[in-house]
Amino acid sequence: MTEASKPLSPDQAAHPDISLSSGRSLSATRRQFLSAMIMGGSALGLGGCAAGLSRSRPRALAGQAVELLYYADLLDSHFPEVAAVAATRIGPADQLGQAPWATVQGVPRLSRSFDPAWQALTDPHAATSTRLGGSALLAASLDERRAELSGADPLTLENGQCWNGGGLGYLSSGESGPAISRMLKADVRVSSDERELWPDTAAAGYRRSSTRVLGTLGEKRNTALGISAWQRFTRAGVQVAVVGVTNPHAGDEQRALDAWFEDVSRQVDEAAASAELTIVLADVGSGPALWLAQRLAQADLVLAARGQDLWPEMVRVPRDDGGEATVCFPGSRGLGAFHISCISHGDHWRFDGHLMVADHQQLSPRGQSLAEDFQGQLARLRAPYAEWLDLPLATAPQWLWRRDTCAGSWDALIDAALAEQSSANQLRLSPGLRHDFRVAPGEPITRDHLLSLTGGHRADIFQHPMSGNGLHQLLERAADQLFGEPMLLDRSEDLPRLGGQEWQCRYSRDTGRRVNLKGQAPSSLLTWSLHPGTPKGEPLWQCLERYLRSRSDGWSLAEPERVQLDYVDGHPGWHPEARLS
Repeated sequence: MTEASKPLSPDQAAHPDISLSSGRSLSATRRQFLSAMIMGGSALGLGGCAAGLSRSRPRALAGQAVELLYYADLLDSHFPEVAAVAATRIGPADQLGQAPWATVQGVPRLSRSFDPAWQALTDPHAATSTRLGGSALLAASLDERRAELSGADPLTLENGQCWNGGGLGYLSSGESGPAISRMLKADVRVSSDERELWPDTAAAGYRRSSTRVLGTLGEKRNTALGISAWQRFTRAGVQVAVVGVTNPHAGDEQRALDAWFEDVSRQVDEAAASAELTIVLADVGSGPALWLAQRLAQADLVLAARGQDLWPEMVRVPRDDGGEATVCFPGSRGLGAFHISCISHGDHWRFDGHLMVADHQQLSPRGQSLAEDFQGQLARLRAPYAEWLDLPLATAPQWLWRRDTCAGSWDALIDAALAEQSSANQLRLSPGLRHDFRVAPGEPITRDHLLSLTGGHRADIFQHPMSGNGLHQLLERAADQLFGEPMLLDRSEDLPRLGGQEWQCRYSRDTGRRVNLKGQAPSSLLTWSLHPGTPKGEPLWQCLERYLRSRSDGWSLAEPERVQLDYVDGHPGWHPEARLS
């Protein structure tokens, strides 16, 4: 185990106070981490495969089937909204032409899904024509499918970021989370951001919850929180083990990456020892979920979360031991849930999955009535906070959106607000968060929207001294975690948003050679962070509210300052024309 392999914070690459204080260069971190993988294979993947080859497992009879209902990253989305479809989605260089890194036309080309309905879920422009999702419609859709599968007793699985994400979780200090899981009738879920947001009350929330909570935080922390690493269920006569894998880049995760993976691998092996079907709920991001699927020989199905990516079909992943795993990317914000049929072929499982879109028009009259009932439950949950959360602060001058490799209009708004309080020649830096809430031109902008931009985190603003070399290293690390290998380093963020200075990222270059800064070296940065260890300052939402309240009628918003990306021609996920204007 090396100090360099210690996990990074969720937004570490965009924050100099964390990234540079370690004193470790990007290339050294990578070299040492990869060296640990090679020299200490028992910790970083080889041991898991060896265990899988040497250990026999129970097998279900051919033809036995288990039904799953799966959702993730609800992020306090409680009303139908325009789907937050990525304008551009670019991943590691060696994953070109592979799921889930594609947008618009790239999705049907790379998948077998040619359903016209998917256009509204893969094209940002097409998505503006309808409003989908939210927890009430999601709950009704799940209930309808359970009724259809009544004899099969489906297992409902909830992955990370479903107790936080916006104003309701923020103001209720997570009290709303257990109620949301109960409304969605989740059988099991993964411990997630609530541990960082409300460390003093998270354990009490888990005790109140009727949903079993899982996590791979180590025996001591699991015991303190009252959670376990895995849980066994019986469905249709099949022994099903569900393992809840927590985010290795969480701010409260202090173990090195190799120690984290060693624990994950051990828990999966233990869970699978007496199970016929082993499912991993991976609240780790898209890249790390694929990385795990390649290495966890005992995992039959890996359900990804945190990356907020959506793919229309199950993704098959070759494992390092020569076998094959299956991965699901379910999308976010209550857009829908995947119904996955797990069918035994004796020596292996086949997984047939499709997204049930949470659409009022697709519900039966009974389902629509259920949705109204669930919306009433949510209204009662929000009642103490609704007037404050829904207060109009300004009118959107154009489409407000964020999900993009480079930047969206929400990022332009954040930068404009930061610029008003920055000093002369001070650069502004924001992490490339994917938390999004689409607001149409002419619609009111509310506090709930602003809180959604940070996933319900406080996100304090602070100043930090910065040299040109330090900024270059910081941006190189961010680019490497998005575009490089191993995929375990992916933090589920896009490139940082840098205001006040042009920069270039050469996507296909090697580690440490991607970034070129243009202009004079900075002396300091004005930035903000989700990380709990950063300096205290004004929460970002307050800065944004002050900026919005000072806008006059007919105000406008400049185009966001975007990094210049080079060497991406022919990449199936590169579609700048998909950006909303």
